[in-house]
Amino acid sequence: VIEPWFLGPGAEGPGGPEFNDWASSLSSDASSSYVSTPAFLTSVAELPSPSQPRVALISGRTADNPRLLKECIDAGCKCIYLEKPGAPTVKELEEMRDVAAEKGVEVLMGYNKNVCKYVRKTREFAATVPGSHVTFVSNNAYENTPES
Repeated sequence: VIEPWFLGPGAEGPGGPEFNDWASSLSSDASSSYVSTPAFLTSVAELPSPSQPRVALISGRTADNPRLLKECIDAGCKCIYLEKPGAPTVKELEEMRDVAAEKGVEVLMGYNKNVCKYVRKTREFAATVPGSHVTFVSNNAYENTPES
């Protein structure tokens, strides 16, 4: 888990203590169902060399994603799930695509907001309603045209 904000300047701000309590609980829970305890780091550069295939889920600020993708490739990731929109410009997305292809890294793009508060609360509520089903639809402010 790479989390520069809550493990750094945001550690004492809103959400920081809760995040760090959660991270500590995973590290100290010997009965954890994890095969190995996840590492909590402030940058991709802190990752040790991989001893097995490595994947990444990039859910960062759009402007940071081109850098994060390159850092993940440099860290030995072979498959990357990149949260949309992926980059600020089409040109940057194309450059990211080219770097990944050159290095033989598979990049998948999608939407991963299942960890945010409104999704968690919706799923918790749905679990109390027999037969319920939750679907999220994203409406982008772009027309389905080549110009957009």
